[in-house]
Amino acid sequence: IPVSISFREAVLGCDRDVRLQKEDGGGTQTLRVHIPAGIDDGKSVRIRGKGHAAADGSRKGDLLLKVTVGQSKEYTRKGKDLYTTVSVPFTTAVLGGEARVRTPDGREILCRIPRGTDAGKKIRIREKGIRPEKNGSAPGDLYVSVQVRIPKDLNEAEIRKLREFEDLCASRRGNSRDQNTDRAHSA
Repeated sequence: IPVSISFREAVLGCDRDVRLQKEDGGGTQTLRVHIPAGIDDGKSVRIRGKGHAAADGSRKGDLLLKVTVGQSKEYTRKGKDLYTTVSVPFTTAVLGGEARVRTPDGREILCRIPRGTDAGKKIRIREKGIRPEKNGSAPGDLYVSVQVRIPKDLNEAEIRKLREFEDLCASRRGNSRDQNTDRAHSA
């Protein structure tokens, strides 16, 4: 029997009501089924003793529910690991700081952004990925890809300060080059 659930329900686990044909053929019955946390798309949930009876009537078989998990706009899943993005201001990428990241259960956590973070850098947050309910294995990790927001509507004072910063960086690179050149000539 196919069962569709949302990405969030797959991460957290959920209960679903499933309609089954009664054995005597007279109508349907509703069965509440627990879908375990961490289930992946295409996996099945086995409900023991709720399938069809054996040909000789000795026992009932198992019912298999094939789970289809909806897509997420925020996350990509690879096994127990989740991938998402966070957008930070240019200054946070340069100077370092923190960014709020939403976890699949709806909570927000702080992600530390190291000083000098390049756009596209992935930051690993341990054990904030998929937490499987079954088999007691460790939770997956959450990988946060950093996107840097570049300011587009700078005023004259801001542009002037960035030019000063650019000049400072250029003079520092120039001094380093001069020192390296001097060392190369003296060697």
